[in-house]
Amino acid sequence: MKKVLIIAAAALFIGSTASAQDVMKQTGGEQNLEVMFAPLGGSPISIGGIKYRKFTSATTAIRGTVFLGFNSTKTVDNSQGAIFDENEMINPMTTNSSFDIMISPGIEQHFLGTDRLSPYIGGELNLGFGNSSTKMQAPNEEGTDFEDAGKTTTGSLSAGATAFAGVDFYFADNIYLGAEMGFGALFTKEFDRKNKPEEGDETSAGPQGSVFNVGPSYVAKLRLGWLF
Repeated sequence: MKKVLIIAAAALFIGSTASAQDVMKQTGGEQNLEVMFAPLGGSPISIGGIKYRKFTSATTAIRGTVFLGFNSTKTVDNSQGAIFDENEMINPMTTNSSFDIMISPGIEQHFLGTDRLSPYIGGELNLGFGNSSTKMQAPNEEGTDFEDAGKTTTGSLSAGATAFAGVDFYFADNIYLGAEMGFGALFTKEFDRKNKPEEGDETSAGPQGSVFNVGPSYVAKLRLGWLF
């Protein structure tokens, strides 16, 4: 009888060990980064910001997404200009610059699913700031250098919240493909548009209004992520 019990206990232990080895998803304590994945697109791998998750347990995760963008474009008007040193043409130039940041902290509640599948629901806040400017420069009367010909600046501040649901499928140890959709609201307040002419004090064009959006959201790409 003792031999039977020992054999049964050993079999149970071996079976539980094998089952545990088959679990490819989070068990608690892991950290997570991910990118966007579109295998049939022109850019298979892309990012819409840096997304980070920390699993505090097998079923709970805190997450945060940060998007930071800066762009500066210079456009030269070749239709007119001034001669510099009798050789080089100096043309009017416009510089468009923009800066954007979006921060989205949130929390996820995962369900048991299977050893490879981890469905979840959750919510996140969305906080954003944007600023843009247009600076114009023109040749001076002597045609020897540029001088400022005016500048316009504006910006916006956004705040909102999103409820979401998603699923992660682990096709290898600690590596998954996932999808997510959500429903949320976002309020955006536009800052006053400020104009600074070539000469004189800066003026304001007054309030630019606001935008309030409510509706579904989704990402038309798969999420490719890994635990570490």
